[in-house]
Formats: sequence, C-alpha cells, structure tokens
Amino acid sequence: MKSSIIVIISLLGILSSCHVCRESVIATKHFETEFGCRDTRHTLEIALTDQCTLIQTKTDYDNQVSGSCHPDIDFNTYDLVIGKQSTPREVDTIYYDYGISCPENDLTLNVEIVQGDADSPDNVVYHALIPKQKVTGTIVINVKVK
Repeated sequence: MKSSIIVIISLLGILSSCHVCRESVIATKHFETEFGCRDTRHTLEIALTDQCTLIQTKTDYDNQVSGSCHPDIDFNTYDLVIGKQSTPREVDTIYYDYGISCPENDLTLNVEIVQGDADSPDNVVYHALIPKQKVTGTIVINVKVK
C-alpha cells in the first residue's frame, strides 16, 4: 500500500512539473470589420515590399500607414501587424489565423494570400489588429501565397 502511494505521489509531482501547451485561436480584427473600410488590400499604403512590421504606437502608425481609410486605432488595446506582398497573379482573398502554437508556445499569425485566375501581377497590403503585446513578446508571422 505504501509503495503505491509513493508511486502516485511521484507521478503527480512529475506531471505537475510538465508544461502542457494548449493551442488556441485568438481573434483578430480588421479595418473592414471594425471601422467599415472598404477592401484595404489596395487602398492602404505602407513603404514595405514582401515583408511586414508590427506597429505599436499611434505615432508610428500615422508616420508609416496612409490611405483612403485611416481609422483611429486604440493602441492601448491593440497592435497592428501590417505587411505588403507582391504576387504573380491578382489576389482573390486573404485569410488570417492567429493563436498560440505548440510545442513552441509562440504567438503566431498565419496569413494566407490566395490568388485568383487573372494573370496580372498584384501588390497587396494585409493587416490584422491583435491584442496588445508586451514589448518583449514574440510574434511569429508566416505569409503564404497560394
């Protein structure tokens, strides 16, 4: 009886010391859904080419992002991930998936840019408003053109 109690206590100690990562999805917001902007893929402007950036302040936002729709973002609540991507064909849709990945336990934003049938090259801006990050937080951003 004593040996089974010791084994159970030992197992509980081992299990409680293990860190279990739980993948989870975190909602993102966009200029279209939150502020009524129309199709920002071609109306937002940022001086980037095939890369993205994380904007955490209103000053950086006002200095780096322009366009016909420039909403007032609450940077106490949100950060803005924004990028520009060139594609060989016209872009049809952009999908976003943001959450915690396992086993790395990183915050990860996956951006899937889906091209349409038109053979004209395209240059699109993608963006996501994400819950405010700590300055030391790590966000992995994966952009995939399909």
